[in-house]
Amino acid sequence: MSKIETRIAEINPYHFRKGMYPRKRLNILLPSINPEHVFGGIATALKFFDTAAKCGGFDKRIILVDAEPSTEAKKNYKWVYRFVQCKEECDDRNQIISYVHRDPYGILVSPNDFFIETGWWTAYCLQEALNVFSVSEGEYKHPIIYLIQDFEPGFYPWSSKYMLADSTYRDGHKQIAVFNSYQLMDFFKVRKYVFEKEYCFDPVFNSGLRQYIAKKKRKEQAIKKKQILIYGRPGTPRNAMEIIVEALKIWVRKQSDIQSWSILSAGESFEEIDLGKKMFLKSLGKLTIDQYAKLLDESYAGISLMVSPHPSYPPLEMATFGVRTLTNQFENKDLSDFSPFITSVQVRPQAIAKKLEEICCAYKPVVDEIPINMTYYENRDVFPFMPELVNLLEEKSW
Repeated sequence: MSKIETRIAEINPYHFRKGMYPRKRLNILLPSINPEHVFGGIATALKFFDTAAKCGGFDKRIILVDAEPSTEAKKNYKWVYRFVQCKEECDDRNQIISYVHRDPYGILVSPNDFFIETGWWTAYCLQEALNVFSVSEGEYKHPIIYLIQDFEPGFYPWSSKYMLADSTYRDGHKQIAVFNSYQLMDFFKVRKYVFEKEYCFDPVFNSGLRQYIAKKKRKEQAIKKKQILIYGRPGTPRNAMEIIVEALKIWVRKQSDIQSWSILSAGESFEEIDLGKKMFLKSLGKLTIDQYAKLLDESYAGISLMVSPHPSYPPLEMATFGVRTLTNQFENKDLSDFSPFITSVQVRPQAIAKKLEEICCAYKPVVDEIPINMTYYENRDVFPFMPELVNLLEEKSW
């Protein structure tokens, strides 16, 4: 009989010990700060953390739970933060602690420490650690900020991890939920999750992409190549890479002028994929902002799928650059009202291929007018609720 694996690596427990930190301090639990990981959710979490700390006058501590900081990460952060070992009692205002190996000394926690949870496993381990800590040191009375950037039980089949992720939204601690998008918040409300208070923020246009458009002095016209751009992340199931590839294979067979087109992928690196008729899907991997902006600027059509209530950024960025974008609906999410350059399609290869063929048969190199969603394009105040949230966090009546 074979041995079965029953360990759940994500819930390797945290241990807290009492400290006496002299000032109020905001802590964020993060998987990693290594450059290859700091995009999307982690980048947003760091921005949220910095904004909250500045707004409330908090000292800052980043607690790393999955990946040791690399040499490059230490170089990037050493000018602002001091890297501290768990056993050290340090009063520096900005600290980074690696708790990847669950140092037996545990993490020092004082009455002045406030916490932000990010991924579900950080929330689960924090909640459990506070339960244990409260038995010996008295009840932890501060509310916890839960930065929710997706419906994370959906990352798994119905399983132990699904149930554990779900349990973090139902925990008995006072939790202030901050949702990454109205669509995601509404999804949670329909499922009757209850938090002490809820806030949400909508995606805003990347400042680097905005600067690219401003430098070109162009908002209303673009010159497009016969080029298809996909958001390709084969290692992330919710981006439905298999469906995109099947759709492209069908489209390649049907498109009459197929040899004049090119098909590129941004996101994760992978070997080129044979689509038939000597056409290939070529991966560009992770790009710099300038490289990504140039690619958006010259691409005529795009496909970006997201099997999640979160809107995801690529369809919005594509549409803002005048890329005729195919994406999917999911539950309450429908991005077609964001821009006329976004079309919601049935998530079946035949349906996607048919719509892509319609778009490509109408190809014109000059896009005369690109309607801009100005709320998305101009908004630079990502977290307008922050002063209220910080005040709520510190209220002694809780």
